[in-house]
Amino acid sequence: MTDKKMLTERAYAAVEAHKAVYYREGDYVKADFWDYAEIFEIIEDLYEVTGDKALFAQFEEMYQYVLKRYTEDWHKNPYNDDIMWLVIALTRAYLYTGEKKYLDTAVRNFRTAYDRAVSGELGGGLFWRIENQCKNTCVNCPGAIAAAFLAKATSDDTYYDQMFVCLDWAVRMMFEPDTGKIYDCINLDGSINRWSSTYNQGTFIGACMMYYEKTGDAKYLDYAGKAAEYVKDVMYHDGIMNNEEPGNDLPGFKGILARYIRRYADLTEKEEYRDWLRRNADSAWENRNAQDIMWTQLGVKTEDNREYDVFSMSAAMSVVVNSADTVIKL
Repeated sequence: MTDKKMLTERAYAAVEAHKAVYYREGDYVKADFWDYAEIFEIIEDLYEVTGDKALFAQFEEMYQYVLKRYTEDWHKNPYNDDIMWLVIALTRAYLYTGEKKYLDTAVRNFRTAYDRAVSGELGGGLFWRIENQCKNTCVNCPGAIAAAFLAKATSDDTYYDQMFVCLDWAVRMMFEPDTGKIYDCINLDGSINRWSSTYNQGTFIGACMMYYEKTGDAKYLDYAGKAAEYVKDVMYHDGIMNNEEPGNDLPGFKGILARYIRRYADLTEKEEYRDWLRRNADSAWENRNAQDIMWTQLGVKTEDNREYDVFSMSAAMSVVVNSADTVIKL
């Protein structure tokens, strides 16, 4: 499916189907803190591929629910990466809508997470959780992205200094420049978890692109390209993303990758990445169930009589949405 109108209609249909099954007046069934952040971002992605500002009515309804459930101060959440995800979502919302309350909440909570997480141990960068036991790609790359969006939103370039703290750590400590593979974390004893995921590959791509766009330093675009090549050609051999099915968080990861693959294709005009994303979206859509929702294994038929987790089902929704053409760019 390559017709632009059909891609857009399919993106709307994917979001509406997910919403029909899981959404209840601001709440998503059994969703938790960072689940909301990802669904916020998918709504924003749908805005980027449609230009439809009416989507922010649901965003606002969700925002009010999140404030009611978690308040405006997220310091009690021990996961610094969770906070960074909502910071990204709310800062993007401000950039699209001009609603300053989104930015105010984002700025306050970025400071909370960054200030308690940053240190010179283990090569610099941010700790994952408040116990300070390991430093992970899953907080440093989203932290870099959050800082870049905040710089745009506030016109305060000092955020790029904080972005560099996070991104430089990821490049030096987690990145294989010859292959494009991104490692997961380093522990206090110095041991490194060399496992790679679509989440970490995607956020590294996004952070490198945003730093390149600000500085013009071409090596960061090269880093993004290497990471994109690794995920498409090594992890998936230019085929269908048909894994990451076990666990609570893993099934939702490829939705995050899809967001940054679309942006990478937009920035570089490398159509092979757009084509690959669309092949995956086609497979997911062909394997949807009777309710039009889709499981994270994009090449496996989604069952009709199985209870699927809301976050797990967000990944394919994001792939379908991000397979459409961008019409609104930050």
